Amino acid sequence: MVAPDEGIPNEDERLSIRVINAIAEHEGTTPTEIRPVLYDTIDPDALDSLFSATHQGDTRADGNVEFRYGPHRVTVHSDGRIEIERVRDSGSLSSTSETASGDN
Repeated sequence: MVAPDEGIPNEDERLSIRVINAIAEHEGTTPTEIRPVLYDTIDPDALDSLFSATHQGDTRADGNVEFRYGPHRVTVHSDGRIEIERVRDSGSLSSTSETASGDN
């Protein structure tokens, strides 16, 4: 089970890298071994810019983005939280969900 983030997300680390690290931790593998690679599922540059600060340094609106990654639903929140939930074959979520920070 992946432990919830207890610290503040590293603002210098790209969100897409944090998602990759969270998925690898969730799957018990290394970031270079996860398949499919993230860019086969979602545009990492778009993900990075989604909640990044504006050119004036202001924070963007609250919200989240969800996408399917293999047998998982990944939810990325504007506050930096990353949730990974295993999806059953029927398309419904399993009864357990795990939260990962990807800040390793």
